[in-house]
Amino acid sequence: MIGIGSDDLGFDVKERIRDFLVQREESVYDFGVYSIEPADYPDIGVKVAEAVRMGPVDCGVLVCGTGLGMAIAANKVPGVFAAPVSSVELAIAARRSNNAQIITLGSRIVSVDEACAIVGAWLATEFQEGASARKVAKVRAIDEHYRLARAQGTRSGQDEATVLCAARG
Repeated sequence: MIGIGSDDLGFDVKERIRDFLVQREESVYDFGVYSIEPADYPDIGVKVAEAVRMGPVDCGVLVCGTGLGMAIAANKVPGVFAAPVSSVELAIAARRSNNAQIITLGSRIVSVDEACAIVGAWLATEFQEGASARKVAKVRAIDEHYRLARAQGTRSGQDEATVLCAARG
């Protein structure tokens, strides 16, 4: 199942992506928005990211004006990798090298046709494992480290940051 969502700026592109996916006979869950009424990207980005994290959907596509806000919001959900992409090449790399479960697109950056090509390429690509798996595992370990620190109420990394700031004067 593919989760999709957008803010008001990405609504038209999201609608076309949904139609594209349905034509491909993909299973799609639309998390909204459902109109061009003003909406905030974090509200939708977090819904899709949570669904990916919890498992009701396998992956997600988010659309806002630039794709950046959605990526930032989705990446706040522990365990989720969201990559802003603006080309087929970046979409392939997001999956192949980074195993991104979510891609984000900018309605002001890519055309509808480009968006559909990007989504199609991303879905057709598999994670390559190998050296990329080691790197992705390290990123997941960083995520887990900070998640545990938050849960324990500690400020992990504070000593290192203090040392770096002091060294810079």
